[in-house]
Amino acid sequence: MGLPAFGTPVAELRARCAPSLDALLARTEDARDPGEHDELWVLRFVLEHADVNVAEAALRATLAWQRGEGAPIVRAAKEALAAATAGGGWNNEPIVERAPHAALIRPFMGAAQVQTIPSKGGEYLIYTIRASAIDDKALMRSVSAEQLSDFFVFAKEVNARVALQRTAATGKLVGLVTANDLTGISLFGSSQFRSALSAASKRTAALYPALLGPTVLLNLPPLLGALVKLFTPLFPKAVLDKLRFESGPLKDVADLRVLLRSAGGPERDAFLADIDACVRRR
Repeated sequence: MGLPAFGTPVAELRARCAPSLDALLARTEDARDPGEHDELWVLRFVLEHADVNVAEAALRATLAWQRGEGAPIVRAAKEALAAATAGGGWNNEPIVERAPHAALIRPFMGAAQVQTIPSKGGEYLIYTIRASAIDDKALMRSVSAEQLSDFFVFAKEVNARVALQRTAATGKLVGLVTANDLTGISLFGSSQFRSALSAASKRTAALYPALLGPTVLLNLPPLLGALVKLFTPLFPKAVLDKLRFESGPLKDVADLRVLLRSAGGPERDAFLADIDACVRRR
């Protein structure tokens, strides 16, 4: 059974995997915090892993990370999200303030470089990053690769929590799509920056089951595009299934902050439509 499409009703997912879900809930009752690790959280492990034994091992490994190595990040994300939604809406400032090493990273990474917005239908969040807008060499003179990796893991933890909240509120599975805009990217950027991104991806790969949708690579430069085409056949099928390549979206958008216009606008509307078309191309 492949991962269900974002937007699938939770009731349908529960019915589809009820025996495995009930078994995993019973097996892990002694280990879970009921307020933090509810049925919807457990459901994602069942959706990701067909074998309930594998699902249990993954769930317990995630709990160990949350209570051990990842505890500071989890605590910061939980507090940040509570503060961001305290007024009934969304205030992004507490998220930025509570991110690991925020004082060092914030001068280089703001809304013009990285942001998260919901899809038009709300079935998934879109985490968008424009690497060319980041002075990565100056950034990496200020922080270590490990510190920046912590920052990216924190972002993933916040997004995962928002996705869980929206799943509970809508009764539909909400996920996360990454849009990596490579417009104007330099092929000679900081290798440390790339290492931090890679390290964060590896650290979180198993921590957020049934959350991660496609990674959409936008506007590859010609040389980079040629290299990708050359090596794509060597990628594992699981990786290829989540990769999308698209030219055009954001190409003529000078500043990503235009996407934050909640009332919409031609740039935001076009971007959401383009990403949705990529996501539906399964």
